[in-house]
Amino acid sequence: MIVKNLYEMLFVQIERKREEMIFLGTQHGLTSPEVIKASQQLDHILNNLNHLKNYTYQFK
Repeated sequence: MIVKNLYEMLFVQIERKREEMIFLGTQHGLTSPEVIKASQQLDHILNNLNHLKNYTYQFK
């Protein structure tokens, strides 16, 4: 149950960060520092999701 909640939380964070990146890209351009920072934050969230998947896979 805890793992399922973590997945859901990460998926919500991913969608919010993607939406933020799209908004920032339309406002500042795709190569702006704001978009790059949001992209790096999205990468971090995606890495967390990948680590969680690897962790749960070990225990199946």
